[in-house]
Amino acid sequence: MSLILSPVVNAEPATLGGHFSGHRLDLAGLGDLASPVMGFDQYRMSGPTFAPHPHAGFSAVSYVFEDSPGGLRNRDSLQHDLVIEPGAMVWTQAGSGVVHDEFPARTGEEVHGVQIFINLPRRKKDLPPRMLAIAPADVPEVVDAAGNRTRVLTGRFADAASPVEPAEPFDLFDVTARGAWRFRVPARRNVLVYVLSGAVEVGAGDQVRQVKAFQAVAGQADEADDLHVKAREPAQFLLLSGTDPREPVAVYGPFIMNDQAQLTAAFERYRRGEMGRLSPIT
Repeated sequence: MSLILSPVVNAEPATLGGHFSGHRLDLAGLGDLASPVMGFDQYRMSGPTFAPHPHAGFSAVSYVFEDSPGGLRNRDSLQHDLVIEPGAMVWTQAGSGVVHDEFPARTGEEVHGVQIFINLPRRKKDLPPRMLAIAPADVPEVVDAAGNRTRVLTGRFADAASPVEPAEPFDLFDVTARGAWRFRVPARRNVLVYVLSGAVEVGAGDQVRQVKAFQAVAGQADEADDLHVKAREPAQFLLLSGTDPREPVAVYGPFIMNDQAQLTAAFERYRRGEMGRLSPIT
């Protein structure tokens, strides 16, 4: 058996101020099987919550769900200023460092989305920062005979490939499931299934996990193997699959590095203004 599944873990409720509530996934409960995913928050936001802040050493992914009443304004020190509309995604590849902020495009209009932090390997932590974006109409979709609909935000599924190409290969799918669905997990990859609504059965070989809303299961494949997901009722889930760098991890606030020296260097770059500045809000 190649694909080994973890126990099921929960996403615990989290609030911050009066404008933000959500569920934070217990990645520690998944152990190494969650890597390279380092953070995962499903949230609802109705007003400014976070001050402008830096990131370095990883990618910050913001995906706004199709059912979101409003869009998310995304600004960064590369001078991008855009609205992530419902169904769209922005992949901020922070690399050596970038400053950004995000808030509802219209105050009081709720944004329903997910923010995911994805680690970069040591050899790519110093890449120049880069912002990748995809509009709702440009997200490839696959509808199969069972009525399952798969939105391919990054990576490849069936005969569909996303135009978004991160520094490291990564599959990110938004799946509306009506029946049996299958994904071939590439060799030496980890995979994570997070259920947004409904309930599914996740299987690999003779392993079966029952997963419902605000829960997740992860797996690791030494060799390419099939992951089976069966909707026990109409369901929506996210699938994430990437490669574990299998390197030491050092975290300080908004920086994800390999050691203390890298963290110190990142903080000094930010302090000196080398990660750039945000333009005034207009």
